[in-house]
Amino acid sequence: MDGDTIHVTTDHGTIKVRLLGIAAPDNQQSGGNEATAFLEHYAEGEPVHCTLDGTQFQMHEVGICYVAGQDIAAAVIRAGLARDCPAVSGGRYWPIERPEAQKLPLPDYCQSGTARHR
Repeated sequence: MDGDTIHVTTDHGTIKVRLLGIAAPDNQQSGGNEATAFLEHYAEGEPVHCTLDGTQFQMHEVGICYVAGQDIAAAVIRAGLARDCPAVSGGRYWPIERPEAQKLPLPDYCQSGTARHR
């Protein structure tokens, strides 16, 4: 698990779901451990519902996931622990991105027109 990937238990086992439209630092990058810890505790013990988009990124399913009706990716963005990935999100999370998140790395694939994982 990291700051933009969650493990979801289904009737068929556990799958890794990459949260669509955000970019959080990897665990070895500055801010990565904080993003991971936030995500681990955010949905702990709560049912998670995901709408998968049918694509994969680094062998993970990709989708928008919710806990108690709240978009999990939006929660990570609001916490200042991830950035909107506009080439994937279409700017969905940009309005709620925190100014301090600007210091976080934004992968090349998030740059407009280069969404390679879609």
